[in-house]
Amino acid sequence: MPDTILRFAPSPTGGFHVGNARTALFNYLYAKHYGATLLLRVEDTDRARYTDDSLKTILDGLSWLGIASDGEPVFQSQNEEAHKKAVEQLLASGNAYYAYETPEEIDVMRKEALAAKRRVHYNRELTAEQVAAFEAEGRAKVVRFRVPDGDTVWTDKIRGVQRWGNVEIEDFVVARSDGSPVYNLAVAVDDHNMGVTLVLRGADHLSNTPKQIMLFDALGWDVPEYGHSTLILGNDGSKLSKRHGATTVTEYQEQGFLPETLFNFLALLGWSSGDEREVFSHDELVETFSLEGMHTRDTVFDLKKLTWLNGEQVRLRPVDQIVEDAIPIWVSEGWISEGDVDGRREELTQIATLLQPRLNTLDDLRKTGYFFNEPENYDEKALKKHWKTDTPERLAAYIDRLEALDSFAEEDVEGVTRTLAGELNMSASKLIHPTRLGLCGVGFGPGLFELMAVLGQETCLRRLKKLLEVAG
Repeated sequence: MPDTILRFAPSPTGGFHVGNARTALFNYLYAKHYGATLLLRVEDTDRARYTDDSLKTILDGLSWLGIASDGEPVFQSQNEEAHKKAVEQLLASGNAYYAYETPEEIDVMRKEALAAKRRVHYNRELTAEQVAAFEAEGRAKVVRFRVPDGDTVWTDKIRGVQRWGNVEIEDFVVARSDGSPVYNLAVAVDDHNMGVTLVLRGADHLSNTPKQIMLFDALGWDVPEYGHSTLILGNDGSKLSKRHGATTVTEYQEQGFLPETLFNFLALLGWSSGDEREVFSHDELVETFSLEGMHTRDTVFDLKKLTWLNGEQVRLRPVDQIVEDAIPIWVSEGWISEGDVDGRREELTQIATLLQPRLNTLDDLRKTGYFFNEPENYDEKALKKHWKTDTPERLAAYIDRLEALDSFAEEDVEGVTRTLAGELNMSASKLIHPTRLGLCGVGFGPGLFELMAVLGQETCLRRLKKLLEVAG
């Protein structure tokens, strides 16, 4: 059985958007699960919009996600001669023709076609005299494909039998007036020359498929198989855009999402394993993936679900990895220096262990400065809520009890806290909330007794006495 060859073909004209990343992911999962070959083709013929930065963003994003292709990338701009030869072949066989209509004439023709509820009828059979007149006039000419009668039919690997009436498709341009190939022509030629046998892509390319199949047939080439996944929508049902949140892989990376999370999440946008499971490792997705699990209904990009899934993936990471994730963030915030890391490794591991169950994204690590610095001020809402007229007296008594402790382990701190609360005939929360405020400056954070054990007795006492002095 011949090897199945797939390709991922991004255009480096902007950021690496999640739709493109998902297409790359599905091709990668198919290749790894079924033992196929995945090639990378950079569609860089739009030189006006192409940038090296865009290409770097795409390659870096693929690497970050762990999506690897086989062999070196193919650059579409290097295939211009093959594209031109295909156009010449189409002209020679009569499957394409030169068209001289001006933009103004095309506008009128399209209005007439719309009114008559038919496709545009271009002049396919110009006389030699008409051609000579247009040439003498200096009119620009394009090459249009002569769309045949009948239907274009294929069995989509995801959507089943697809039938497109050719009567609905106008003669489309395959080469511009400057001789450069148009998208569908270049794609068909490159897919043929690369030996591509299966094209997996999004539903936004469905309308391109009958055109590309026509080109393969007209050129006498074997037609690849096709599979079209879903569109990705925002949570309001409209096409995913910037207003739904970050839409590029780079932006999610900068916001503290893990690569394994985005890998996992993108797989769920148009595919499921057939059960209720949603959290997968890289290898588990490769093993579980199948085309039978692909959806045909459009899917919604849910940022809340992505954030939840990221928290789940964070908790699956070894704590040593969380430490490595946190170090550059804490260094950039100025809370620790790179030279101190080795000497403080045990302390940093304790902090990471405490934080890991509560992190949604790595960016949450930027909210943990209280582990390294005393609060400069206190959250006004929390202060108003938890600081009552008798709080200073209770806190002073609490400080005395904490100072008397010989051991400042979590269980010792919790024990003395609950004992004092019982003696004062009140809920332990009336000690816990103002204490947290004094230690962190805010009304939220990890479990208080764990936090106090990590901060240590001296730091806790100093911060609580400061709160008593400022607020008391």
